[in-house]
Amino acid sequence: MSRVDRLDTFSHRLRNARMLQGWTQKDLAVASNLSQSAIGNYESGQRQQPSSDALIKLTRALRVNPMWLSTGEGPMLNAGEGGAIGTIGDPSVPPAWPFETVSYATYARLSLQEKRQIELVLAAYIKARGE
Repeated sequence: MSRVDRLDTFSHRLRNARMLQGWTQKDLAVASNLSQSAIGNYESGQRQQPSSDALIKLTRALRVNPMWLSTGEGPMLNAGEGGAIGTIGDPSVPPAWPFETVSYATYARLSLQEKRQIELVLAAYIKARGE
């Protein structure tokens, strides 16, 4: 994953926040319920600023401060997130996607039954390790 150092525009901030999650544009589109082309247009600068509704969806998906994403002002993370993306223990903040070889978008397309089965297998594996 490459790093984005420039944060002077909305497009740079959006891309940086997405990459910190380890997400593709498609992953962010699924997580925010926006189209992949909209994400691409925001990141390329073709669309300068999202609508209020789209901004809310993006900040919720990325768990970043709306003021920071919109204007670059204030902290990147909302207060109470402990300075880490996906703070453990806060049920309102889902953790960052932990898998490198399976995208969030692929996982999101699974049925609830398939997701539950994966959860059970993972829980059994962790229990077998004595964690």
